[in-house]
Amino acid sequence: MGTKDGREEGSAKNLGFDAASYTALAGFDSDWRDTWWHQDTLELMARRLGFGEARRVLDVGCGAGHWGQRLSTLLPPDAEVVGVDHEPAFLEAARERAERFPHAFTYREGDALALPFEDDRFDLVTCQTVLIHVADAAAALREMARVTRPGGLVLAAEPNNLANALLFELGEPEAPFEAIVERLRFARACIAGKRALGQGDATVGERLLLLMQDLGLAAPEVYKNDRCARWLPPYDTPAERLQVAQLASTEGMEAGLFGDRATTERLYRAGGGDPARFDALWEGARARDREVRAAVEAGTYRTTGGLSMYLAAGRKPAAQPEDG
Repeated sequence: MGTKDGREEGSAKNLGFDAASYTALAGFDSDWRDTWWHQDTLELMARRLGFGEARRVLDVGCGAGHWGQRLSTLLPPDAEVVGVDHEPAFLEAARERAERFPHAFTYREGDALALPFEDDRFDLVTCQTVLIHVADAAAALREMARVTRPGGLVLAAEPNNLANALLFELGEPEAPFEAIVERLRFARACIAGKRALGQGDATVGERLLLLMQDLGLAAPEVYKNDRCARWLPPYDTPAERLQVAQLASTEGMEAGLFGDRATTERLYRAGGGDPARFDALWEGARARDREVRAAVEAGTYRTTGGLSMYLAAGRKPAAQPEDG
């Protein structure tokens, strides 16, 4: 089935996985995603950006609700959070998870490129790891700004997954340098193919500030998270225990950073990759995955785990008074 712009929908949605498999892959069924941010970092961002003024909040592409629910801990007690996502199964998980938090939450189905809300409705509109998956990040941000009230805040948390691919290659046991370069070339081709097929830009975190400036948002700012997804035996910090559990939950899944094998091959070819080399590259990536898993199980895998995540914010300009 095609999308309205003619691209293949089945290959784009959930990286080629059904909702249940993607839930495990994305960590929607645990607290692992919350390890991406220190709470005191978010508290600092809340003070800098004035979260205390936000009573109506929209979490775009909310998945199982992690980001909006995490931000709710920084909002006034009477704030209401609305989440929107394309996948009904994710929304049901978000409703269940929201029972752990005191704020009022509402979840509904919708498209980030055509949000089902009137103009100027929300004080704060936000997303996390959503723009890396949409066909047009600028259009999605424009929709987010449309439903933000004048003076309200647009906030986006997005990674640079090419940088992350390199950073996570640098752990011990160390791979041969040429093998690392091969896998990075593989990732780069897949990223180019993702863009070409209108399935998102995995490096969009680097462009968030520029996109917000081009959109005309006032006083755009960008920050980095201060988390490292470290793996240091015996992996006994709360975050490391969640990481180990997340790794175990994906055991046996034939999945890479860009989806299942068929989805990844489609992206690789669209990005100009040599079709004759795909099998070897895919198996090389899977072999490294098996090596890391075995080292974690043996308690010998070690890495600082640099994690590149950007948090960009800008305000919708206040409405100008009409002449006359």
